[in-house]
Amino acid sequence: MSMQEMAAVITRFQAATDALAALGARLGIGEGHAVPPEILAALDEVLAASGVTNVDDLEPDQRAMMAGLVRTMFAQSADLLGHPTREAGWSYTDPVVLEGVGRGSMMMPTLLRGSGELDSVSSFLDIGTGVGLLAVSAARVWPECTVVGIDVWKPSLDLARRNVTAAGLDHRIEIRYQDMLDLDDTGRYDCVWVPSFFFGREVLAKALPKIIAATTTGGHVVMAHYEPPPDPLPRATMRLRTIRDGGSVLDADGAAELLRGAGCLDVHSLTRTWPIPFGFVTGQKA
Repeated sequence: MSMQEMAAVITRFQAATDALAALGARLGIGEGHAVPPEILAALDEVLAASGVTNVDDLEPDQRAMMAGLVRTMFAQSADLLGHPTREAGWSYTDPVVLEGVGRGSMMMPTLLRGSGELDSVSSFLDIGTGVGLLAVSAARVWPECTVVGIDVWKPSLDLARRNVTAAGLDHRIEIRYQDMLDLDDTGRYDCVWVPSFFFGREVLAKALPKIIAATTTGGHVVMAHYEPPPDPLPRATMRLRTIRDGGSVLDADGAAELLRGAGCLDVHSLTRTWPIPFGFVTGQKA
């Protein structure tokens, strides 16, 4: 490939980069922000050209969630650009990344409940809780539910405790510094959240017996996995991000194989009713 051809590729990719930045910026503009009208008009023109309309129809917390997700993507991409040779694994300390991933995860309990199979959850275990915002969301989605969030990444846990306190949920959410391999709860949780994209496959297989032991009889273990679109480019970029963050590149069949291998029954995928690139496979403790 010649330099001129490479420059053409960069220019083509720049349009997508600028469009995503414009969307994140527009989502982040609140009612109290003064924005030069010509810039606001140009932002809306970019979004219209991208097929994005009615951004203002989103609720403020939804806008904050999506804007945080965009900022997180840019911060992770900047980390890749600046440190392409670092070892695989979760090593982010930037609050933009940590909080952004947490805010993006807040939609997960809503999707689980909306699947129709998890209408009522009384005790929820959030493995890899990060900054605790998925745990906060779970406590709100299931108002009678108590939640335990575990993680070993201290920069995230410091933020998690603050977020739980800020949400007024200290009485219902416990945040622990704990590895899932060291779980010692027995028959406590009727729903356990396992995000496969943050853990290696061998670690997951080793941890699942502990996870199942901590689940109530008939309780659900929900393993989340990426479900990318069929286009080669987004599949490849999602694979790169997952590998770099130390996670497993699992599809639904791979997640189901792990759950069945650990002894779960009625293993199946939850019906997808959402456009985001995630799938959930659930199995029940015998």
